[in-house]
Order: sequence, then C-alpha cells, then structure tokens
Amino acid sequence: MTNDANANPSLTLAERIADTLAVNGVRRIFGVPGGGSSLDLIDAAADRGIEFVLCRTETAAAIMAAVTGELTSIPGVVLTGIGPGAASVVNGIAYASLERAPVVVFTDAHDQTATAPPHQIFDQPSLFGPISKAQERLSPPDGATSFERLFELAAAEPPGPVHIDLSARDAGANSPAPSPWDRASLPVPETAPLENSSELLASARRPVLIVGLQCRHDERADAANTLADSLGCPVMTTYKAKGIVPESSPLNVGLYTGAKLDNSVLAEADLILFCGVDPVEMIPGKWPHSAPVIVLSETPRLAWPFEPDIEIAAPVAVSANYLAGRSSASTWTGEEIGSQKTRLREIVANSAAAGRSPDEIIDAAAAAVPTNARLAVDAGAHMFSAMSRWPASAPHDVLKSNGLSTMGYAVPAALASWLEQTDRPAVAITGDGGMMMSLAELSTAARLGANLTVIVLNDGALSLIDIKQQRQQRPPLGVRYSKSDFATAARGMGCDAWTVGGQDPLEFALAEAFEANGPTLIDVSVDPSGYRDQLTALRG
Repeated sequence: MTNDANANPSLTLAERIADTLAVNGVRRIFGVPGGGSSLDLIDAAADRGIEFVLCRTETAAAIMAAVTGELTSIPGVVLTGIGPGAASVVNGIAYASLERAPVVVFTDAHDQTATAPPHQIFDQPSLFGPISKAQERLSPPDGATSFERLFELAAAEPPGPVHIDLSARDAGANSPAPSPWDRASLPVPETAPLENSSELLASARRPVLIVGLQCRHDERADAANTLADSLGCPVMTTYKAKGIVPESSPLNVGLYTGAKLDNSVLAEADLILFCGVDPVEMIPGKWPHSAPVIVLSETPRLAWPFEPDIEIAAPVAVSANYLAGRSSASTWTGEEIGSQKTRLREIVANSAAAGRSPDEIIDAAAAAVPTNARLAVDAGAHMFSAMSRWPASAPHDVLKSNGLSTMGYAVPAALASWLEQTDRPAVAITGDGGMMMSLAELSTAARLGANLTVIVLNDGALSLIDIKQQRQQRPPLGVRYSKSDFATAARGMGCDAWTVGGQDPLEFALAEAFEANGPTLIDVSVDPSGYRDQLTALRG
C-alpha cells in the first residue's frame, strides 16, 4: 500500500493513519472524542477530506461505523475518549464482532512515560480482547506499518473489529512511512470436497439451500442466485442475508434462523446446503435433522451445531459457481415450493386481538415508503412481523442486528445507511425499548438533515421478554412501563413527528413523514396481544 505522502519523512503517526484511511476509501469517522489522540486523528482526517460525525453515544457511533463497514466492505472507523468512552463503546464493538462487521476502534490512551494517578485508566486492550480480532497500542517507530496490518485484518474473513490504543503524545510524534509486508493469499478450493459435493447434489431429490451473511458481496450474491437457479429448490435466507435471493423469486420461501418453523422446511430435505452462512446467525438449539449437510464458507471450522458431511472453506463465489455448473436431480415442483412459501407466511402472521397489529403497521409502511428506501429493524417482538413482511430484493435492503440482537440498533443503523447513500431514504422500525436506548441520536439526525423516518411500535413494554416471562408463568415484573411520548421528544430534538393512536388512521402520518424534509418520527400504538402466538408458531 503506497501513496505520495509516504515520501514525506515528517508526518506524524496520526497523519500516517489518516493517509491509510484516505487511500482505502474511508470517508468518515464516527465517535465521541476525548481530549487526547482523538483530536489529532480528527484534525489529520479532516485535512484529507475525511468527515468526523459527532454522535451522542459511543455505542451508536460504533454501530454506525459497523454498518458503514458492512455496506462498503471497507472497515468503519470509530473513536472514543479514554476510560468511560472506551467502556461505553463496548456494545457497538460486540455488534461488530458477532455480526462480522469490519471496524477499527481507536481509544485515547494515557502517556506511559507520564507520572500520574490512575484516573480513568484501566486495561483497555483486555476489555476488548474477547470481542475484537486484535488489540494493539501504536507507537511512532512502527505504528504506521502496524496500522496498515490492523486495517486489513479488520476486513479479512471473517471480518470484525480491531482495537487500537493511542496516546496523544504518540499520535503527535513523527512516524516513518509504512514498511512493505507480506499479505496472505486467498485459499483455493480443494478438488475432492467439490467433487464429493457434486456427487451428493447429483443424487439429492429434495435439496434445500440456505444463504447467509457472507454472500452479501455482489460477486457472492450473484453466485448464490446462480446456484439457487441451478438447484431449482426451496431457498431460505438468514436475517442478515435477506434480499440476496429476491423475495419475489419463486424459489425464496422465507427466512431461516434455526427455529421450529424454519426447520419444518428442512425436515423435508434429503440434502441441506449452507452457502455463506455463519453459525452466529442461528438461534441456539439442538440440530434436529439427519439429512447430509454441505457447508460453503469463507472461514473454516466454524462452530456449527452439527458436523458437516462436507465443508468447503474457500471463496464462496468460486465454490457456488462450481456446484451450479454440475447436474441437479431435484424433483421439487414450483407448486410445492410456492406452497411452502405461503404456509410459512400464513403461520407467522400476527393476529392481534383488538387493536392495530404489527403486521398492519409494517404493511402500511412498506406500501407508503419510497421505492429505494432501506429499512433498519431493531431487536424486539416487532422484528418478527418486520422481517417476514417487509419486501427485499437485494443485499442490505434490510439491516438487522442478528448475531448480537442488540436493542437500540435501528436508529443509528438507518442513519449510517443514509450517510453512506444520501440518495436512498432510510427507515428505522423500533419498539419503545429500543427507541429509549437510541433516542439521543434523533438530534444527530436533525443536525445532519438526514432523510430518515423512525417508526416506533409503542406498547409500553419489553414485549419479547414479557412473552417469555408469561410462558414461564411468572408474574409481570420488570418488563412493563408507562408509555412515553416519543413524538414530543422528537420534536424537541428538531424532528417532525406524529402520534398515531390505536384507532387513528396511520396512512396520513406515513405520507406526511415520507414527504417531509429532514428526519421524522411516527409514534404508533400497537396491540401486543398477538406476539405470544406468533412466537410460539416460530419457535415452539
């Protein structure tokens, strides 16, 4: 990796880092800065045309960086202050770790040569150890080279976060240009596993294909679709892979999470083929199937709940295209696949007892939204309706925290989406719990003038936990609270907002929100009475 700035011997380490970011296409840094190296990095990045996006919380900043990394395949960048800033960013970095998102997190660090009390000082690298691919304190003599390695490591399969401690003293010191270093080559698929997979496919009459998050890259998505067409069998996608195989495709029967309902499709299979799936996308549980399993993965030896009959750890696009060129003996008919699709959709429908159901809200929003809008969905009971009913026809049409399943995700994720593609409106669907966890970022959206619409399904409860509590026949403690007025709060932060009661028409508010300039919020009352039956239908 070279650039003209490398010839300048008098650049600081912060400037060397900013050069590497600029050369690799990083366009913005997210964060809540401290008074140390954060300021050096912000200045150096600004001199190279890299924008700093000030966020209200470190967790939201990390989620924005992670989503940027997922959308671009270029590591997103987040920076924080020392101590409390580093501690506060952890949930967002855990998201990046479990969702396989490339991220670089910079934390201010103390000057190791200074004599000072341990105010705000703790072992930050150890804090990030379990949730990052590498942790390193950069120093001027070799910091530029180390940063290049760490930046590329974040993007290498499986993508994930790397943590960098950097003091103001080291950031501002002169640093040599990066030295050349060897880069790992991509693995080449072994011939024997490919041939054995071809033989299994050639004999399978009822194969089922499951497509996962590794296939979100264009080349891999194309290969997954080619393989699906070749097999002519039912296809399911994970939450993170929603849209890779367009949901309008007659082969796409629905979503796969490893739950009871999903497994009813796999129960009819005589061969199960995972293409680019990461086990972190599956909910915990015993593997109930006896059919042979083929795994196509960028990463070997992942923590599957079964022993694959064949694992091909190599570029997924190469493996999928190879298998697509071989013969298939599938006997699935279009009518059978279509009936599976209809059955899954009907079973997962939410039938609220009296008021407005989450299905009604999702259907109305999907009908009113601009055609190129991208959706971000928060964790919570509302996600079942949102994920099953919102249409998607391409990778990243819908953003969802799945591996971590963190609340407070939808608003910063949607904001990051809009920042990356300002010509594409963003929609965030969240519950009241998730909205409370990300409320402050509405002010960030207002400051930036984001084309963002937030729809809050408000039922005054942690509904998914409430349901689990009910199923265990426990008293309703710790899961319900009085409803908050999110519309008033949003207006106070500079957003246009509407409140829609249980019997009020929703379509007017949706039309107004999607036509408005700048961020908007709709606080809509939802009837949670159908969630319990919906969860039972999905997961048993």
